[in-house]
Amino acid sequence: MYLLFNIENVSLKIEKYMYFVFFIFYLIIQNFFVNGEFLHSEILRFGFYLFLFIFISLVGEKNYINTFPFYIFLFLSSFSILSYLFSINLGKDIYQTWNIGINLSDIEYIKGRTNGFQAGGPNSFADLITVTGIYSMFRMESSYLRVIIPFSIVGCFFTYSRFSLIVLVLFILFRIMLQDKKLNTVLLLIGSLLICVNFGLIDRFIQDDNSGIQDRVEMQSGTLQYVSEDSIINNIFGRGYDNFVIKGNEVLDSKNFDDNPFSYGPHNSYLFILLNYGIVGLFLYGLIFKDLILSLFKLRDLTNYSPNLMAIMAFLLLSLSSDLLQNHSVSWFFYFSYFLYLNEKENSTF
Repeated sequence: MYLLFNIENVSLKIEKYMYFVFFIFYLIIQNFFVNGEFLHSEILRFGFYLFLFIFISLVGEKNYINTFPFYIFLFLSSFSILSYLFSINLGKDIYQTWNIGINLSDIEYIKGRTNGFQAGGPNSFADLITVTGIYSMFRMESSYLRVIIPFSIVGCFFTYSRFSLIVLVLFILFRIMLQDKKLNTVLLLIGSLLICVNFGLIDRFIQDDNSGIQDRVEMQSGTLQYVSEDSIINNIFGRGYDNFVIKGNEVLDSKNFDDNPFSYGPHNSYLFILLNYGIVGLFLYGLIFKDLILSLFKLRDLTNYSPNLMAIMAFLLLSLSSDLLQNHSVSWFFYFSYFLYLNEKENSTF
């Protein structure tokens, strides 16, 4: 009986992990046919996520696992604020593109943009502050909001990333709606935004000095046009990992592109997956999140205010305007939150 029980238990766990295994297997097969190699860094990253999935499902939720994102948030937001106020510069990142700390700007109303220790520059830094801040405001008790709201708003704003700040404010408003006593928290939000107004908040939103919005529109429209004109085979099975670069409205062969030391995509994670792995790859990737998708479509999670679910939803929104899911120095938190979300559903802790 013990043996039969263990066999059944093992089979259930294999079923839970199989969609991850299917996706990794597809990446290996595609890479072999497209690039003539079995492995690349993206495959190894998803192998690590599979290991993380197994670890969390076996260990379960522990207090230190649930609370450590709050301390990461405090560090990141504090670093952003202090870097801006005291012009802290710890040197160039690994790509020699952005400073870790303050990046001075020649735009009149902006002193500079802060960047953290992750890859991807200030926008990715803002995304990481946003998702850890959103997680924290739904994980911690309401009394912590007096710290989380101002630190997240000001820390995120000093990166001067517009979309991250919009997403952050929307989730803060949603969090306030869930409270019984709303006035103090609303005043705290307004006060935090007024601080940002003093540092160019309004100018940042009414002007597009660095053409950031225009660049995103060009990248995404150019990618859609490229996909519509490409072969059916490429669209079904993908073009392989790291084989192209998006520059403006052009999709270029990465082997012939030397202007940048690293590849970048269409500033839309879902288009990026479609370009890399095709419709088949996008479908298999979606199967990894089958439980989440089915719950949302069946409206099961409308009253589920799990911090993990809130962080997941924030990631999905932010990915509409960035290559966030492809930036694994940030997206690890997306998979971490999803695995904890599955563990919550299994144990009905939310």
